[in-house]
Amino acid sequence: MGIIIHSVLATLCIFKAFAAPSSHGSSTHNSELIVETSSGSIHGFINHTAPDVRQFLGVPFAEPPVENLRFAKPEKKKPTGLVKALKLPNSCMQQFNPNSSTIYTAYETGFLISGGNSEDCLYLSIWAPRLENTRLQQRPLPVLLYIPGGGFTSGGQASLYKIPDQWVQRTQSHIVVIMNYRLNVFGFPNAKGLADQNLGLLDQRLAVEWVHDNIANFGGDPERIILWGQSAGAGSVSVYPYGYPENPIVAGLIADSGGSGIVGGSDSGQTNFTYLAGLVGCKNLGPDDEIACVRKVPAQDLENALSWYSGNNTSPSISFKPVVDNETAFVNWTQRVLEGKIAKIPLIIGSNTNEGAGFVSFTPNGPGQAALDKATKIISCPVAAEVKNRNAGDLPTYRYQYAGNFSNVSPLPWFGAYHSSELPLLFGTHSEYGGVSTNFEWNVSYAMEALWLSFAEDPSRGPVRLVIGDGVAGNPTNTSFFAWPQFRQGSSNMLLFAQHNKVMQLVSSKSIDDGCSSS
Repeated sequence: MGIIIHSVLATLCIFKAFAAPSSHGSSTHNSELIVETSSGSIHGFINHTAPDVRQFLGVPFAEPPVENLRFAKPEKKKPTGLVKALKLPNSCMQQFNPNSSTIYTAYETGFLISGGNSEDCLYLSIWAPRLENTRLQQRPLPVLLYIPGGGFTSGGQASLYKIPDQWVQRTQSHIVVIMNYRLNVFGFPNAKGLADQNLGLLDQRLAVEWVHDNIANFGGDPERIILWGQSAGAGSVSVYPYGYPENPIVAGLIADSGGSGIVGGSDSGQTNFTYLAGLVGCKNLGPDDEIACVRKVPAQDLENALSWYSGNNTSPSISFKPVVDNETAFVNWTQRVLEGKIAKIPLIIGSNTNEGAGFVSFTPNGPGQAALDKATKIISCPVAAEVKNRNAGDLPTYRYQYAGNFSNVSPLPWFGAYHSSELPLLFGTHSEYGGVSTNFEWNVSYAMEALWLSFAEDPSRGPVRLVIGDGVAGNPTNTSFFAWPQFRQGSSNMLLFAQHNKVMQLVSSKSIDDGCSSS
């Protein structure tokens, strides 16, 4: 999710992200906060809220995509000296809906984007343990490289529930990197005058390349990068191995609530861009002149025109999301798998039991179960299809479903395990904004974090975890070793989290898959 808000939330996010920057006053600490990269020397900080975490916020990985680089492939950032990476960057230009009310705007504002937005937005942020702690490890640390969601129209790094400082502070055994990428018309213009349309997906690839080239200097292992995303980020992760079958760079993939089926828009006639161009004073022009004209329109004017037009449900409707280009997105994902045109790397993928609560208009009592079930299939069915495709290609796949319904994250009963609600448990932020977490909630959080991290430690092995107790809160009667089995169609190897007071259990996916087959 990603919607701009200007409120106390923005202040809270700023305070959390970079409260009391400190180098702790020694030359050793100062030296570990300046890291050499292909973008120049990056100066980070340590603060008192996470005293064992080095934070490098707002690291440029591409040249600003402005002026002639608007609607162009991203270009690698050229070094320009010292970069003071002391605050989260602006989000990319956000499409907003002036007439929308959702559970995120009404209750769960911790998922929203705070701070400013700008065309100059191709930055990533890095959270890494202190070097003295990193050196205690036997090898460089695994890296989780996260792609935020937001429907390809909004989203970014500056989101309270997805700041990983406390997670890294607790484990001291991994690095988290979060990227920005261009959105809506800036990232997916689908204009007749352009050779490349899915610029946002190309931004993501360049971020992967930057992390691979530079993360060793932060203590990370370039051979153990896991590309992880949620919602549109999960769709991006799912399509990534199709686009780079021979050179994926990353060692594994994690897709929370999204599959390749959510990627690929319509607009085969490429009329949306021309229509929007007309709204901003660039009417009746040929393809090249149209691009040249729209490049001169101020970014906020262009975003406002799109947002107000779309938000008022004006006809004809226009939208800007990834389209089939047969380079990053394809017509037939199944055929690509059967032809072996997909990187053979492992994937964790899953969905939540009540995804639909995040997609319906907010009302205090909810829209009813039938509407929620229908909306939930927007995510659960593309996930099911992606798993089926991967099984057909004999690709290692680990499937899950998340069922957590915790009052500090889901304050109204009908919210349940809505779209995005697993993220506070994975990032370790569930107790920070909505109230105290229960012991069971902490146990679920630790279990999910442990499995995601063990996958990053050795993707070829698959996720494993030492289980203390039998999975029932308050009953630590035994200790066992759990190895998450690969999922096969018809098996009972889907890992279900937080259902019936059990941290995790292996179950069948039949109810999900049958519902998708009949819809």
